[in-house]
Amino acid sequence: MSSKTGNNGGGVSPSIRTALACVVAYLLGVALSPLVVPVDYFLRNLVANPPPPRADDANDTAVVVPRRPDHPRVESSSSSSSSSSIPDEPPTTAVPPLPPAGGRSHLDQSHASLLDRDSRDDGGVDPFSDVDIVVHRNGEPDPCSRQRGGAPGTTTTTTSRALLDSASAVPETTETETTTTARSGDSKHAFDAMLTLALTGNVASSSSSSSFPALLHDRGEGCGPTWTDPRAHDDAGGGAGLPSMLRYCDMGANRTTVQSDHELIVNVPGAGTRPCHFHTREGVRITGLGQLARLAREAGIPTTTTTSGGECAGGELPGDGGTCDATLTRRRELHLYAVPAGRVFMFAPRHVGEIFELKHVSVPLDLPVWLEVISLSPRVFDVFNFFDREESAAIVVRALAETSETHRMKRSSTGASGYNVNSKRTSENGFDTHGKVAQAVKRRCMTVLGFDEYEESLTDGLQVLRYNKTTAYIPHLDWIDDHQKQNEHDFDSEHLGTNRFATILLYMTDLNEGDGGETVFTEGWPVGVDEKDRIDFNDAKTALRESGDVAGILKEDSWEEQMVVRCRSRLSIRPHSSRAVLFYSQNPDGTPDQKSMHGGCPVISGEKWAANLWVWNGPRGGFEGSPKNQHVVERNRAAGVSQDNNQKKASFANTQTDEAMRNAQLYFQDTFWGKMGYGDPTLNVNTYKGHQWNVKVDEKTVKTFVIDDRPQQTHTI
Repeated sequence: MSSKTGNNGGGVSPSIRTALACVVAYLLGVALSPLVVPVDYFLRNLVANPPPPRADDANDTAVVVPRRPDHPRVESSSSSSSSSSIPDEPPTTAVPPLPPAGGRSHLDQSHASLLDRDSRDDGGVDPFSDVDIVVHRNGEPDPCSRQRGGAPGTTTTTTSRALLDSASAVPETTETETTTTARSGDSKHAFDAMLTLALTGNVASSSSSSSFPALLHDRGEGCGPTWTDPRAHDDAGGGAGLPSMLRYCDMGANRTTVQSDHELIVNVPGAGTRPCHFHTREGVRITGLGQLARLAREAGIPTTTTTSGGECAGGELPGDGGTCDATLTRRRELHLYAVPAGRVFMFAPRHVGEIFELKHVSVPLDLPVWLEVISLSPRVFDVFNFFDREESAAIVVRALAETSETHRMKRSSTGASGYNVNSKRTSENGFDTHGKVAQAVKRRCMTVLGFDEYEESLTDGLQVLRYNKTTAYIPHLDWIDDHQKQNEHDFDSEHLGTNRFATILLYMTDLNEGDGGETVFTEGWPVGVDEKDRIDFNDAKTALRESGDVAGILKEDSWEEQMVVRCRSRLSIRPHSSRAVLFYSQNPDGTPDQKSMHGGCPVISGEKWAANLWVWNGPRGGFEGSPKNQHVVERNRAAGVSQDNNQKKASFANTQTDEAMRNAQLYFQDTFWGKMGYGDPTLNVNTYKGHQWNVKVDEKTVKTFVIDDRPQQTHTI
């Protein structure tokens, strides 16, 4: 005992010596570590190879970029520095290429997964290399702005960096008064906000002090609103300080149509305004970054007129309708068509005879579908291979077999509500709302018109028409006129109302020249006829009477004779079996297109069968969310008046008490309507008395419901 004490007397215990040695070793290691291993080595290698993305994260289903929770910008690290932020302005010189796979930063790894870089055999070249983004306003063939100052031939472009930078600013969730939607579950709305932000640049706000550079020249100032409305943007602080394109994308609370996905819209970060949604020239809605990247890879070099010296004349931008030769830059162009929030896509024809190939539209026999421009004003297109003779015959057969009072063939009516016979509409018509062919045609129509999802509330039933000899219909607009707001439904499509915006006409019979039955656009002129060769109305009437074509058939100076005169002097479309024609009843801003006035020419010989499908710019009357004239609603409620006594609302639900109904499905007659199994939501439909709805399990009908007189009814299994 004493010897141990003696050995320690006046010395340091072993435990203290050990602690001191550890401290000295630690300090020495810190001092020498930068000379041996960079401090950020482990950090860089921890983030260089994160877990691979899920299969559904590698496509267009999400725009998710990791970021620091305390900073709205994505940060990048490289092998020579610990970290560096994306610059506030895009560099004018080439952006350095991405580091090798083993040393990728967090941002670069996200870039690789979002743009499918590792899945390609092109050496990892950025899909936006040598590509300029060119933006058009909806329905306009000439661009309003384009990308300037891109870095050609780089591995990672300023475009990709800007897209990912803007993606990092989009919130992970969208919170509204009634919903909180995860961004990964509703990616197309987040993508709209991301792309609008990347194109126009960020606007600093109290929630974001960062200012992101814009891809577009002058922040898209040339893409401003085409309308004047002092009440616009009252929900965005009057639009003060916003780039013009943001004011175009958000038409304001008084002009933004409320669609079924309105609450899912993600506002542009920093600006607080609604974004545009973007389509290709052919109408395909762009819903994700991967899809945008694929389109960029497919983009081509435009062919334009060369000027002397190869420079832009008068300060024009390449591709803006001027004479600048964009081919001199050898840069490809990705054209995007920007559609304001709540509005619908419209084709932008440049010249008669122009072709729009619709490779995304599927039809029987897998035939190619394309549009050919018939007229620019009004906008009229032939739609080739839209439907075939077999479908045409099926539509006619079903129309003739219909027996219900609301849908059977009978004298055509007019007006916004009720059954009103017009002496100058002498055709017969019936409706096919839920038939198998009708449903296929309606869905196909929506795809042609640029909708990425089918919405029953945006289409009327397929109206089937029969014109016997001498029958016709005077010129009219398909857009429903209710300027005095006497109906419950608000038809004012220029503001918050909804109305018919496009019509597809289907012809089921062949009529020869002289047989009549054409569709005439009274404000248009015949294709290929010079202005000096156009026929005056009175001259056309004289020629008709001299021909004797309608002698003994139509009375002189009758409205029917005047229709024939118009058909022989104005733009007219001759029917033939399985021909389809598209025209618009609205302008891109929702105002009615008065040039779309059209009528049905009298049939002089034979019989004409046709059908039309009206598509609306938002929910039509009778569907949830349809806009109302509230003063009319209150007036009718006080008077006990219902404006629609024919249409019934029916709900179909599974009580989950019968195991045999676990995988049930709902059909309208033989047409699939929706899943009705355990856990499936209640199906709500607008239907009519006498309609038969079938519940099927394993393709066998197990229960049938027939709609009765009740205006609202619930059916359960």
